[in-house]
Amino acid sequence: MKSILNLFKDKKARNWVMAIVAMVVLALVSLGFLSAGNSNAAAATEAKVSSLDVAEMIEASGSLEAQPFARLDWKTSGVVESVNIQAGDFVKAGAVLVTLQPSSTSASIVSAQADLITAQKDLDDLLYSNIDLAQTVVDVKDAQEAYDDAVSYLEYLQNDKKIYQSETRVILQQTRRGYQYVYKTKEFKGPAPEDWLVEAENDLDLKKAQLEELQRTFDRLKDGPNASEVLAAQAKVDAAQATVNQLSIIAPFDGQILSVDNLVGDSVDTGELSVNLADMDHLYVETQVDESDIAAVKLGNQAEVTLDAVPGVTLTGNVSAINPVGEIVSGLVKYSVRVDLDKVKDGAFLPLGTTANVVIQIKASSAMLAVPIAAIQNDTNGEYLLLIQSDNTTKRVSVVSGSIVGDVVAVTGDVKEGDRLQLIDDGGFQAPNPFGGGN
Repeated sequence: MKSILNLFKDKKARNWVMAIVAMVVLALVSLGFLSAGNSNAAAATEAKVSSLDVAEMIEASGSLEAQPFARLDWKTSGVVESVNIQAGDFVKAGAVLVTLQPSSTSASIVSAQADLITAQKDLDDLLYSNIDLAQTVVDVKDAQEAYDDAVSYLEYLQNDKKIYQSETRVILQQTRRGYQYVYKTKEFKGPAPEDWLVEAENDLDLKKAQLEELQRTFDRLKDGPNASEVLAAQAKVDAAQATVNQLSIIAPFDGQILSVDNLVGDSVDTGELSVNLADMDHLYVETQVDESDIAAVKLGNQAEVTLDAVPGVTLTGNVSAINPVGEIVSGLVKYSVRVDLDKVKDGAFLPLGTTANVVIQIKASSAMLAVPIAAIQNDTNGEYLLLIQSDNTTKRVSVVSGSIVGDVVAVTGDVKEGDRLQLIDDGGFQAPNPFGGGN
């Protein structure tokens, strides 16, 4: 102990001791830093470049719609007389869905019912003349053939001197049973008898008269009804029918009843909703695609659609229309894209207007290289990977990331399947190495 104190009394010795202590402290500090570095290095893990089938997609959203769709409302006021449908029913175009009591509506509608009957009869009288003309053409043809046959037959009788004939005589003969009449027929050829000629001439005159009468009818009908008269008559029918139709809600196309807002006895006003009707076999989604993606979208691209209102349901379809004229939405240029959906099974609940999430496949699935998302690093030169080489040193390799699938991301760059990658745990503190070095 005394010797140590003597050393501190010696200035030169004291300096040496302090230098040794400083070196020991520095060594301990360095050892601590190295230990921390090794701990962080141990925290670093590695992964391998893998292969993944990836399809290029564009995501967008819109709303579920049906084509055609109709909101059927009343064109007059009144009291509901009958409701012939309920929600879920399938109806044909022209079906009468709901009706009003005629007495509860205006007098003009009631009188229109009588006007419709009269207008329809007037129109039929004009149009049916065409049917008469068609029949007359057939009748004239038949009459002409009958007349030609009659002319030929009369000429045959007048000119042929060897016309086959037969003559039957009745002779009274005596037999063992007494006298009896016996019929004897004589067959011969010769000129036509006078009564034959007279009968043929009379038949020819009749056929001629019939032909001439039909020809006069044809001449009267051949020009048909006056076009302006037909148009005027049709206009009267249409006007009367439109007025009468105000008494009813009529299906404008084949479809499914989505909702019915009326009950028998309800009082309704003009413009009040009665029935929602849609063709649920033809559903579509119209969505907006960013200008940066629209060039990649093509007609026929396949798409999948999910609905916020019906979780777990995935619909399929394809792009059927692309509007080439963009519009500004929230400061961004968007283009309307329509996706027609494939027919879904009957009875499926698909509420129209619900938010539809659309994923459009713009490129078919193909094998691509993929790495864990944690392997992607960034610096001033862009994205890169730390490739572990055969000697366990790392090398920076520039890459470009693409589609993300789960916890991996597709990449392109100078890497291949099976390459080892370093994953850095950025969550831990890595103390700097006071002696330099590192990657």
